[in-house]
Amino acid sequence: MTPAPTQERDCGPRGAATIRAYRLRNRNRWLLLLLLGLALCATLILGLTLGPFPIPPLEVVQALLPGFAWGEADPRSAHIVRNIRLPRLATAGLAGAGLALAGVILQTLLRNPMASPFILGFSSGASLGAALVIITGFSAFGLAGIVIHAFLGALLVSLIILAMGQWKGATPTHLILTGVALMYFFNAATTLLIYFSDVYATREVLFWTVGSLSRAGWDSTLYIALALTLSLPVFLYWAPGLNRLLLGDASARSLGLAVGRLRVGLILLVALLVATVVSFTGGIGFLGLVAPHLARMLIGTDHRFLIPATALLGALLLMLADLVSLHAFPDTILPVGVVTAFLGSPLFIYLILRRREGTPAI
Repeated sequence: MTPAPTQERDCGPRGAATIRAYRLRNRNRWLLLLLLGLALCATLILGLTLGPFPIPPLEVVQALLPGFAWGEADPRSAHIVRNIRLPRLATAGLAGAGLALAGVILQTLLRNPMASPFILGFSSGASLGAALVIITGFSAFGLAGIVIHAFLGALLVSLIILAMGQWKGATPTHLILTGVALMYFFNAATTLLIYFSDVYATREVLFWTVGSLSRAGWDSTLYIALALTLSLPVFLYWAPGLNRLLLGDASARSLGLAVGRLRVGLILLVALLVATVVSFTGGIGFLGLVAPHLARMLIGTDHRFLIPATALLGALLLMLADLVSLHAFPDTILPVGVVTAFLGSPLFIYLILRRREGTPAI
């Protein structure tokens, strides 16, 4: 909470300097969030201009804002922008934000810098649920059925991890190791399904295991946006509680935080968010691991600023990775999950090497 202006005069020279430094740091944080938002908009415009049919930036703006920009866009350009490129970029941005948010929340709840939706098995469980629908064709809800079954897979992982947390003596490290074991188990189950399925189903399921935006559309944008609309306000509401959780469970309880209920509720919400994203993009790795660490380096550990910064960075990173996957090789579109792995691995190693010994993990 920012002190009242009268408090600055009443707390002495040293206290006044501390208050001014705090306010300056918060202003810098807001400025950084603004810069990240501008970088995201610039990346969106860049992505809409690139492709086999290049479109000038002015025509892109005219297509996005008909009636508000100078003149009208060419009908062919407007169709490409609105119905082909924009849905894919919007899905990339929303999916990147969702995976990054899931990563930062899990890392705080488990107090472990290695926690992420991929490593904890959330993505693997959701992928298995989606693969069951694809191979068996058993779903009465169409596209929503894939999301429902993916959520059930991610929910199963979260329930097992939460049950493990109820064991006497269980630590956040035990929960991480449980998640790793579940990740390998669900990956093996998905591989077994692929082994006994036909060629068409195998090709379909590989989409979920690698991670791709090839099937992005306005329906995927709508579902992921809905999941973010439900989860992001909750994460922001509990940002002060997550700050207290950084002090440890005992200290957080002494400050009036219901640690158990908070951990259960937010992990279930993370499961819903990850399941929705994975249902349309497959298991994209490293994003939920790297984006929170980059955000902490830039903006600090205050979750009031860390949560929106992580969401913006996740969206920016996945949109950039998608542009690489589309334009790195002529006539070839790479799965975006491959690009995030290639880019995320050295970046994460750099973050590990850059971290000084004794620096807090989160």
